[in-house]
Amino acid sequence: MKQNKFYSAAIAIILIGFFTTGWVSPTPAHHRTPVTITCPFTFDEGTYPLFPGTFTISGAFEASGDATMLYGPNFNGIRAHCTITLTDEFGTITIHEECQFASNPHKGRWEIVSGSGDYANLHGNGSLTMSGPDELEEDLVGFIY
Repeated sequence: MKQNKFYSAAIAIILIGFFTTGWVSPTPAHHRTPVTITCPFTFDEGTYPLFPGTFTISGAFEASGDATMLYGPNFNGIRAHCTITLTDEFGTITIHEECQFASNPHKGRWEIVSGSGDYANLHGNGSLTMSGPDELEEDLVGFIY
């Protein structure tokens, strides 16, 4: 008789667990997709601290258009915070960078902070490398999600 009560209690607990977890909706996972963003900028003392350029995006999606980089404050010649704005016929992507000039090639981190149009809900981040000095090319590698 004790054995029947044990099995009945075990079955009841299993059924309660099954029915209560079956009603919870699953939360979709963010799908991280690799992306590469290449931005060659032209160094021009006449437009400093704003540098014009172009961009191409490959990987997560394909896009190209105009780019501008606002060169942010440079701390001790070692670190700068810049803002890159990418614009095409579908919208605008704004990226914040933290660049480090202590290494060769120069490196840093980037993060998408806002977007408009088709890019309004775009998120992403990763690492970057830079080459220069007259042609400032930035290669951003990371993930879109």
